[in-house]
Amino acid sequence: MRIGKIGFRGWCRGGWIASVLLVSVSSAGWAQPLPAEEIGALVQAYKKDERGPYKAIRWFCPDGTVLLPDKRCAQPGGIQHAVHKDVVQRLAKDQGVFLGQILAGTPFDDFLDAGGENSRLKQYQVEKYLQLVDDGWILRRARYYRGAIQFEDEERWCLDFLTWLAGNEEVVRSQFFLLRQAAKDIPHKAGADRWKRIRGKSQAIAEAFPGFSRLRAKLHGQPEFRDIERVKAFRTENRGKVPPEIDEMIRDLVADLDAVWQPAQLLSLKPYVSRLPGHMGVRGRLAGLIETYGNKARGPGDAESLAGGEVREIADLLWEIRRETRTVSTPGVRLSLIDLSNELGGILFLEVSRWQPRTTGELLEKACTLAKAAAGCGYLEEWEWETVKGMACPERGTGSMSLESYLDATDCLRRIVEWGAGMVRAEYSAVTAMFGGFEPMAAGFVDDRIHSSPLLALGRVAGQLGEMGARLTGVSSDVFGRRNQVEIRGVNPGFAMGQLEVVLGRPDTASFSSRKIYALSEAPTDMKPVAGIATVSEGNLVSHVQLLARNLGIPNAVLSGQLLRYLEPHSGQEVFYAVSPRGAVRMKPATEMTDREKRLLEGRKRKEERISVPTDRVDLNESGLLSMSTLRASDSGRLCGPKAANLGQLKALFPDRVVDGLVIPFGVFRQHLDQQMPGTPSTYWHHLEETFLQASRDRSAGRAEEEIEAATLESLAHLREAIRKMELLPEFMARLRHGFRAEFGSEIGGLAVFIRSDTNMEDLKDFTGAGLNLTVFNVLEESRILQAIRDVWASPFTERSYRWRQRYLLNPENVYPSILVLPSVHVDKSGVMVTTGVVTSRPEDTTVAFSRGVGGAVEGQIAESYTLRPEGTRRLLSPSRDPRYTFLPATGGVEKRSTQLDEPIMSHEDLEQLLSMANEIRQSLPGTPGIETAGPFDVELGFQGDRIWLFQVRPYVENKQARSSAYLGSLDPKLPRDLEVPWDGEIETPETPPQNPVETVR
Repeated sequence: MRIGKIGFRGWCRGGWIASVLLVSVSSAGWAQPLPAEEIGALVQAYKKDERGPYKAIRWFCPDGTVLLPDKRCAQPGGIQHAVHKDVVQRLAKDQGVFLGQILAGTPFDDFLDAGGENSRLKQYQVEKYLQLVDDGWILRRARYYRGAIQFEDEERWCLDFLTWLAGNEEVVRSQFFLLRQAAKDIPHKAGADRWKRIRGKSQAIAEAFPGFSRLRAKLHGQPEFRDIERVKAFRTENRGKVPPEIDEMIRDLVADLDAVWQPAQLLSLKPYVSRLPGHMGVRGRLAGLIETYGNKARGPGDAESLAGGEVREIADLLWEIRRETRTVSTPGVRLSLIDLSNELGGILFLEVSRWQPRTTGELLEKACTLAKAAAGCGYLEEWEWETVKGMACPERGTGSMSLESYLDATDCLRRIVEWGAGMVRAEYSAVTAMFGGFEPMAAGFVDDRIHSSPLLALGRVAGQLGEMGARLTGVSSDVFGRRNQVEIRGVNPGFAMGQLEVVLGRPDTASFSSRKIYALSEAPTDMKPVAGIATVSEGNLVSHVQLLARNLGIPNAVLSGQLLRYLEPHSGQEVFYAVSPRGAVRMKPATEMTDREKRLLEGRKRKEERISVPTDRVDLNESGLLSMSTLRASDSGRLCGPKAANLGQLKALFPDRVVDGLVIPFGVFRQHLDQQMPGTPSTYWHHLEETFLQASRDRSAGRAEEEIEAATLESLAHLREAIRKMELLPEFMARLRHGFRAEFGSEIGGLAVFIRSDTNMEDLKDFTGAGLNLTVFNVLEESRILQAIRDVWASPFTERSYRWRQRYLLNPENVYPSILVLPSVHVDKSGVMVTTGVVTSRPEDTTVAFSRGVGGAVEGQIAESYTLRPEGTRRLLSPSRDPRYTFLPATGGVEKRSTQLDEPIMSHEDLEQLLSMANEIRQSLPGTPGIETAGPFDVELGFQGDRIWLFQVRPYVENKQARSSAYLGSLDPKLPRDLEVPWDGEIETPETPPQNPVETVR
């Protein structure tokens, strides 16, 4: 779980003073947060400013006094550095935006910022990246501001901070990835002796030749590897101008800088052997690795064979370091292990390209090795790797392996690449999104982290394996000529033609249209009708958006970040897009469609089916409130919607697993709409009827459909706002208060409840309608409950809800909302269970997706997902990559809280309970009066401790036309029976290597 404030104030040199960025400043004139565009303007100004974000240099003394730079502290131990400009201080204090951070003197727990999801630490890392890729960024000129940053003080602070952090048991256990990444970016082991020489020489050069002063300030304050070229350029430009002895000093300085920034090699790791305790297994393995490979020649004949063995040893050592880090109690030794892990990761990154497998077995071994290295580096949690390593690394037998085992391994390795990339996004996306508001280059940070990790090489190998699998099965994807099978994977089948729109930013920036195909960076939480969709982040298989897409035959796929950028030049182009039942994807310009594909689209237009929702059973005379326990499935569409009716049925079948509930039937809604609508001569109901009658008249008169829709939506918006302000009838208020006492044993306002929309136009046999209307979480006060009822009644008339109904229903105007009132259940974890194999298409399988807190797995979160087999085996489809979850406070409303990913959400016992519950539902629901399907079923549920609570059941609806389409089926040739894949089969080397799904197009 999320760690709290650690409490230790970081007593080190300068640890006795408050952070300079948080000094007390007056907030006068700072009434509103500074907009992102104004922060962006400051950033651009600081790039040109000699002092950047700083305004002056000061001494900070141990007794708290601050002195001018020409003064001295009364006691020893003072530190000198810059003070930030007032606006920069205010940004830090009021908005939590830290620019140009100076670490010396900062309390450790302030910089860690545990209560703020480590935002301040992560901002430092992002800023270091920006300084690297943008020539210093806001320190472009300020890095030459002498005295602004004292590198010795910074380095000393950094070493003390990281040692302190490595001593924190909770951080080491639950935030290994962040700890390892922080140790990469926070300078703390530059090599004291060599850096002393560098600083001494640069000082001497500057004193003898003042033109070097700016570079001297840079080397003392903000050294980086590009300084080598700067010093070389200075030497070339001033050759003949400086005395020979100074020229020699500059040459020696270049040599020292070259040595400092030399990539790590095995022999350079020898100091770690003496630094680690003798009893540690890592020490012995490291010594063996150096002995075996450190002195080997790297000639053309043996480079490849050595590389394979070396990379395997490094991967094993990375994994062992990760596990042993937790068992060591000495913080300094822990930090040495983290540093060793980072250096080994750098060596592996360089060496892995030398390893060129020749056979299928060797290629799988390389992929398995890289997956283990990724886990050792923290891109997978320990439990995740332990869960999937058996599938990712099939045991090598004699001769060959089955095609199924090969495809399972390839699919698992592809998923590991996705999970690793998801770990980086989960950790840093909030900070990069914040920085991206004022500095667009910050978006490249996540790609840079992925690109410099084992995931890069793993992506390449997984791509090769995917290509081989495509050749074996005949199932392959082709997206504008790119055929790498790891770059894109179909999620649910369908076909469409429409204008492609590529959205690189957040999905909420897209204005969704039913005529467009969208390629997005992440799955949207909710979405208006679209022709097709592809996302970098899948979200989860059973979110509301995914259920709608699967139900309605909207083609849907997961693609790599690189492929998303590759598609960007095609944005705005008319394209044909198809996804097969087994996940093959086709996307190409509409001008290149075959005759068969044209006939396919024409045929669908002619016979596109829309359904009519029967309204003859709707009973609008019932104006009393109903106990949910009295309802059965057969009441759906008569007194209330299917949520309440089916949940009443579930309560009869599972009385201890369903809470009591209160139902406000259709008739109460109609009764309220029979009131006069303020500002009009008619009732709310008449306004609603007239809206659709006018649309019908306009259609008969030949008015353009776009104009009719716009007028209809405008009228519905007027109605919706009126309903949200509508007077509630006194008799209804009295019945509601009585209902709370009778059903819940509490006065209204004494019990927090969920107010759930439940219309007659959702959860139907052929139309799911999942998530189209409003649910208000955890409402406590009476006034808020009453407003939530109005809001839920108004929600079916939103543009999004209307558009979905309009597209797929023949009578979308005949919508009647009932309301289900349920007591809040403070579940620890919640999610969705589908009583079929969503991925495997095996009806005997069960698919589950869970997140922590309430409302899990329905809003597109990257949830922890499994396929459960009837014999008890389980396959991890995805670990959670969402560090935030929804919590219900006792005071009402919702809070977003943070968690870590180091432990699985679902225990073995949880999954066993779910499998048992799925079997009970399969046996109990089919054949029950009012249940019009034999399954499968989509169930929303949660765990409170070890107890399951059921919240909703609906039919799980797939688009049968998409599944049975002959064209889509033709993209999935029949798998060869009993095909074996030889371990020693030679790899076909393609003329051009497959594109890497994690490489970044720049």
